[in-house]
Amino acid sequence: MPDGLVLQAMSDRQVSAAIGYLAAPIAFAGGPNSVTVSRFHQWALTRCTSYPVCSAMDVPAQPTTPDSGALVEPASRLVAALRLVCGGSVTATRAIRCPPDDDFPQGLGPTASLSALPAFDEERPTVLGREQVEAVREVYALLAHPAVRENRGLQTALRRLVLAGADRVPTDRLLDLMVCAEVLFIKLPGLPADPRKQDKIVDGAKALLADDPVLQAPPERLEALLRLGYRLRNDEMHGDDPSRQELHTLTGQPTDRLSAVVDDIERVLRRALVRLLSRAVEQ
Repeated sequence: MPDGLVLQAMSDRQVSAAIGYLAAPIAFAGGPNSVTVSRFHQWALTRCTSYPVCSAMDVPAQPTTPDSGALVEPASRLVAALRLVCGGSVTATRAIRCPPDDDFPQGLGPTASLSALPAFDEERPTVLGREQVEAVREVYALLAHPAVRENRGLQTALRRLVLAGADRVPTDRLLDLMVCAEVLFIKLPGLPADPRKQDKIVDGAKALLADDPVLQAPPERLEALLRLGYRLRNDEMHGDDPSRQELHTLTGQPTDRLSAVVDDIERVLRRALVRLLSRAVEQ
């Protein structure tokens, strides 16, 4: 990544530090000193910084650690890029500083920024394949562009989509995703928020994604999925029974799993966001 950032597997020492600071979820396996950490929790966004070695004569009375640069902003941007390209459920946890494994003993252990840990869905891990690396880099760069940063609508839509990715409850994910859809297809084009919101979402999605090479979904399938999603959203908002709805996926296949419908709605909105990010930068 830019600015010397590297997404890499943590070493054993780094994993131990992450466990100690509660930055990596663990499962006990055989005793209090034996734990299991999923491979999905053994990756970190890293930046290495070198400092000169000083003798005792060179050290000031009140030494301060040089600023190595915070990773909060690039970590959040990388989470958004991974969610847009790869899907699944990925979050940023606590920031940890620690010396490299091959450094000489300093008597200084790792330190951590004890930020809140968001939820993570173990059933939907975000998996980055080699064929997706360049796409993640491109989206990561788009997210840093001033035209994207200053567009409040895009920022709201991104935040709702990322939050939906971390949630475990399909109905909660659906509510966030439909807020995202309203922002993308009503707020951003400057349309009035009248009772025809469902129609405007459908029309906007078909106009933007009917020829999308990744989704490869005909307009009628996009319309059917988003209208279903809006009806399910209304049922949840008004406390109605969602079982009256006949569920189907983007391909039109019947399903009895709400999560399958939500996953496909998320796929549609991810593609819409990527394309709108590119348009914002081009304009």
